[in-house]
Amino acid sequence: MLNASWHEKHRLARDASPKERLAWHLAHAKACGCRPLTAAFREKLERSARDEPPLAPKFAAVVKTLSQEPGVTFGGKGFGSSGLKVDGKIFAMLSSRGQFVVKLSKARVDELATAGVGERFDSGKGRLMQEWLAVSAPPRRWLALAKQALAFVRSG
Repeated sequence: MLNASWHEKHRLARDASPKERLAWHLAHAKACGCRPLTAAFREKLERSARDEPPLAPKFAAVVKTLSQEPGVTFGGKGFGSSGLKVDGKIFAMLSSRGQFVVKLSKARVDELATAGVGERFDSGKGRLMQEWLAVSAPPRRWLALAKQALAFVRSG
């Protein structure tokens, strides 16, 4: 039997990480009888969550803090699989090379690059991205930069 109020309050984001998907389905199995969680599907979810690369602890702290903000999600597939998003748009991420990267205005990226806080991000295609900064500043500055990136992306 469908528990409509539970479903209304517990939406699974399209770009949910494997661990978020597993947690949602386990909670769903307890709260709603609309669709059973088969052993095969549960194993698939658990395997996917296990195989998910671990977050660098310093980035995990940024994720934990900013995930509480309205409209902010984490994870997904492909580019941005280790990224923080607001309304589906990436604003901060850990690159495949382990770099902390934020999206800011071109002018702000220029300013921070000149100050030695980081450099323009190269996604591996040999082209520097104008609005992305690969941060070289110490992790204690990451949260403040991620908050600036969140505000920039939210502003449209």
